[in-house]
Amino acid sequence: MTNINTYIAVGLTSLIILLGSGAYIGWHLHKSLKPCPPIITNTITVHDTIPHYITQYKPWYIQGENTTIHDTIPKDIDTLTILHDYYDKHIYHRVWENDTLKASVTDTITRNKYAGSGFTYQIKVPFTTINNTVDKSIHYTKYVYAGITYDIKIKSLSFNAYFATPILLYGVGYAPNTNSFSATLSAKIFKIK
Repeated sequence: MTNINTYIAVGLTSLIILLGSGAYIGWHLHKSLKPCPPIITNTITVHDTIPHYITQYKPWYIQGENTTIHDTIPKDIDTLTILHDYYDKHIYHRVWENDTLKASVTDTITRNKYAGSGFTYQIKVPFTTINNTVDKSIHYTKYVYAGITYDIKIKSLSFNAYFATPILLYGVGYAPNTNSFSATLSAKIFKIK
């Protein structure tokens, strides 16, 4: 009876020591054995090089009082030149620019009337887009396990080591009481989430 109690005590003590040391080593070596997947930061800087156009329609103008300006009329008048100037399109171009924006306005006048305008701007500050993705290339599909087995019927203690894959489990063991080795081979039947 004392012999059985000794075996049980040694087996339980060995099991506690093995589980405690395995938990301690696994807890402290978890970062190196199974690290978290790294986050890959991809910074994309885009410079806006395309002019952006805004279509502007002819605005409504408030009609004011007519103003007559008297001026000296030259003696020789070229009517054809006056008509060409009257029907020509006169384009006035204005530009505003600073460190972040470049804007330009083009106004067109013909026959002494407003004929339309265009507004163009270009953003000079680069746009920054940061895409964070998780690297999922690290997959653990193979594991090594260690354990002990205590056979109550023959009162034997054995030490085991297993190599596990997603499909099969291979293992070897050694029982010091009987001085014998054992081998284990098992296959996956179903998966539990």
